Amino acid sequence: MPEKAATLHAHLDDFIKDTLSRCTRCGKCFEACPMTRYGDGLSKADPKTVVSGVLDWLQQTPGNEESVQWLKVCTQSSRCIEACPEGINAMKMVRVGQMSAMGSLGLQGAPALSGREAKDFFRVINAFSETQMTPDEMARWQR
Repeated sequence: MPEKAATLHAHLDDFIKDTLSRCTRCGKCFEACPMTRYGDGLSKADPKTVVSGVLDWLQQTPGNEESVQWLKVCTQSSRCIEACPEGINAMKMVRVGQMSAMGSLGLQGAPALSGREAKDFFRVINAFSETQMTPDEMARWQR
């Protein structure tokens, strides 16, 4: 394995171990996410259940359907980072969960996510824009 790849794998392994050891599964990161209203079933999902599913992905174990939906809609707003009382980079946690769900970290079996969920891609961009722009800015942008 080339040195850079080994370094990346070591970094990811360290991040996963640290996250798994410190995360209390409180769900604050999920609650802070502006995108949860755009994922199938996420508006009524239990935050603790969703976060537990993401942590399953970090362990190379398929997570629950709610976690897959959250992984799909993440736009990296970073609001989850500030919400974590344990100081975990929750945005990175979700990103690594996405990597796992795509099969990029060695998950056995069929990936739960493709590289791009094309049917929702522009919907997610618009939804994220709504969290960052005023209604007037949105109207000008969508022309």
